[in-house]
Amino acid sequence: MSILQLRALHAIGRYKSFALAAGALNVTQSAISMQISGLERSLGAKLFDRSKRPPRLTAAGEIALRYASSIVAEFEEMRIALGETHGFRNVLRLGAIPSVLTNILPRVLVALREDCPELTVNVASGLSGDLMAMVERGELDLALMHQPRKLGRVFAWHEVSSQKIVVLAPPQSKEATAEAIFSVRPYIRFNRNAWVAPMIEERLAELGLKPDTRAELQSIEAIHLMVQLGFGASVLPDVGDAGHSNSRLRKLEFGSPPIFRSIGLLYRPDATKKFVHQSVLGALNRLAIARN
Repeated sequence: MSILQLRALHAIGRYKSFALAAGALNVTQSAISMQISGLERSLGAKLFDRSKRPPRLTAAGEIALRYASSIVAEFEEMRIALGETHGFRNVLRLGAIPSVLTNILPRVLVALREDCPELTVNVASGLSGDLMAMVERGELDLALMHQPRKLGRVFAWHEVSSQKIVVLAPPQSKEATAEAIFSVRPYIRFNRNAWVAPMIEERLAELGLKPDTRAELQSIEAIHLMVQLGFGASVLPDVGDAGHSNSRLRKLEFGSPPIFRSIGLLYRPDATKKFVHQSVLGALNRLAIARN
C-alpha cells in the first residue's frame, strides 16, 4: 500500500470519476486504475463494482475511502509541519530541463540568493515529464520546464520565458534554409521523449523534411559541440550561447511562422515551502523587469 494509491482512491471519491480523478492528479486513467487494483490487492477486498458504469464503490470501498481521505489529509499536514522546521526550510529541491541549465537557471539562482542567502538549492536535471511526476510525488519542490499541455488541478504554473525553435548548423556551412541544410547534412536529433519533440516533428512534417538521423542525444551542450565539429545539423530551442564557443553556430529559421515553446515554473500550491515558492517567483519577476 502506498500514499499514491490512497491519493488515487481519495481523488475518485472526491470527483466521482476515474477520468476526472486522473485529470486532477495529472496522470492517465490507466495509471489510476492500476493504483486502485494495487490497493485492492493490498487490502484483499474489491473497492469498486466494475459491472456498473461508471464503477461504483462497494461497501468495502466506502470504508476504505473514509480512511484514505483521513490518511491523505494527515500526510499533507505532516509535510507542512516538516516544511516549517529549520532543516527543511533551508533546502530547495529544484528540477530543471537541460535547455535552462546554462541560461535561465543560473540567473534565477543568483536572484534567489538575494531573498534567501542561507538557502541550499539541490538541482535535478531531467525531461519535463519526469520532473512533473517528481513534483506531483513531492520529490521536487518546483521545476523549471516546458509547459504541460494539460496542467491538472493540483499544479500551478508561472511562465518565465519563451524559447524559439531554430535550426543549428555548423559555422562553416553555407546553406540558407532548413531544407537545404538537411538535404546535405545528417540530423542530430534531440531526445524524442522531450516534450518539445512533437513540436519539432510536426514542423518537419509541414516542411516535408525527413532528415537522415545519425545521432540522438538529450544533452543540448553535447549537440551544440557535435554541430560545431561538423557532425551534422540539429533543431533545438534557442538557449543562447551562455558564454560558450557555440555562439559561432549558425541559427536558421525553422519554417514560417516561427514556433516557440513556453518555459515556466511548475509547483504544487498546496505543498510545503510556500515561502520558497514566493521567493522564486519574486526572483523571476525581478529578472523579467530587468530584461524589459
